[in-house]
Amino acid sequence: MGLLGSFAEFFGFSDTASHQKALIRQEINIMDAINAHVQWKIRLQDFLDGKTQEALDPMVIGRDDRCVLGQWIHGPALRHFHENPTFQKLRADHAQFHLFAANVVKLTQDNDRSAARALLDGDYQRISHKVVHALTDLKQAVGE
Repeated sequence: MGLLGSFAEFFGFSDTASHQKALIRQEINIMDAINAHVQWKIRLQDFLDGKTQEALDPMVIGRDDRCVLGQWIHGPALRHFHENPTFQKLRADHAQFHLFAANVVKLTQDNDRSAARALLDGDYQRISHKVVHALTDLKQAVGE
């Protein structure tokens, strides 16, 4: 079963589920979270290519509880999904996303651009896709 099936099965069709879906839609705009995570690829690419003077701090980027999605995952989402394995996978993938992004920045700062590019185009891209896919499934499951 895919993530969408897992999230949809979790919610079911009860009135309680409808209320819970509405509450989640109030807590977080999932489309905004998707867009923010997609934009990171552009920011990292620009940083790696020297097209920006943006001060990126790998210690901050590596924290998965600072972005809007991370604050939701580590806060209100736990009320809804604390024992849901699909949510736990999203939570772990999101943390990995931040670690890979931080490592791209660190490698670039250390002038190891070939390793930074390999990470950006490899592991970072794969984990980013997983996070966006899980968020897309969650978005459909909650009817956003």
